[in-house]
Amino acid sequence: MNVKYRITDIIGEVMNLNYKTFKGNETEEFAHAADIRRIVFIDEQEFSYDLDDVDSYAHHAVVYDDSTPIAAGRFFFDENNIPHIGRVAVLKKYRRYGVGRYLMDVLEKLAKEIGAEYVTLGAQLRASGFYEKLGYIPYGDLYYEEYCEHINMKKIL
Repeated sequence: MNVKYRITDIIGEVMNLNYKTFKGNETEEFAHAADIRRIVFIDEQEFSYDLDDVDSYAHHAVVYDDSTPIAAGRFFFDENNIPHIGRVAVLKKYRRYGVGRYLMDVLEKLAKEIGAEYVTLGAQLRASGFYEKLGYIPYGDLYYEEYCEHINMKKIL
């Protein structure tokens, strides 16, 4: 799927956002997603891992500015049939311009098309306000992934 969306950043440059969705981890687009996730989670945030076996069966979305990959995320049902959005990453240069909101819209639409009535996610605590603005409600106790505090969140679609 490839839908164009124009967004003007703070200095007046126009970004021509579009996206691609796909399943699994054996496509050129997945290589784009993996690069974005490595830059954000490993290089920037210093997590020690990112890729996992979920990537092989998850549905992924990559957001592009024209043809430049700038954001990625995934959607999947876990072994208990709980729908999850995860590995949401936006390159630093593109944050605060609505790219994350655009990506989440894409992932939520994808989840709904696949049959999810709601979605859950594990938000880094420092990003939970972003998700709350999108209608996500925190639940449960705080937990750590590596050194980073997370909270579970849920949204009815």
